[in-house]
Amino acid sequence: MLLEKLCPQMRGRLVEISDKVRLRDASEGNLAQRANTLARKARAKAALQNADLACVFVHEDLDGADGETYPGIRERVQAALAKELGSAHYVLSVAEVEAWLLLFPDALTKTVTTWKVPQQYRNRDTGTFGDPKEILKRNVSGSARRYVESDAPDVLANAVAMNRLDEPSGSNRSWYQLRTDATECCQQHIPKMRRPQ
Repeated sequence: MLLEKLCPQMRGRLVEISDKVRLRDASEGNLAQRANTLARKARAKAALQNADLACVFVHEDLDGADGETYPGIRERVQAALAKELGSAHYVLSVAEVEAWLLLFPDALTKTVTTWKVPQQYRNRDTGTFGDPKEILKRNVSGSARRYVESDAPDVLANAVAMNRLDEPSGSNRSWYQLRTDATECCQQHIPKMRRPQ
């Protein structure tokens, strides 16, 4: 739903591969092998759908606050994926996807009405928070109904439904990178591709 909102031309064209693959900490040899495995799976899914493979988005959490290491890790994995797939995008969220959720306090409250983002976490660079998941559990959701990882898709769906994606409450460079990558895919690759059959 998130990618479809960022690029409406993707609607009805997305296929998910839910395998967990660790890329950010992989050695060079392992990284090449894992990127190749992902590429084979993506091509197989496209063939099964009788569709062209336009773009591949691979998501992984950095599991640490944004800092000097982020660009190097992202570029290294991005290069390995691009070598295998061409139009691949490595979505390395800093510190984790929960940092993105903190950009949309209204969507969090819409998900569970008792959830409120305290002022000290608003209008900040959420990528610099060391443990945004813990912030959501302790400071946003409280004890009545604690945040769990499976809530993330609902929060993002609410952000989409509320048209908040263009109005984040704060910043996060990995969020902006995802938006840039989705726009690039949408403009350069989607118009040329066949839809899944």
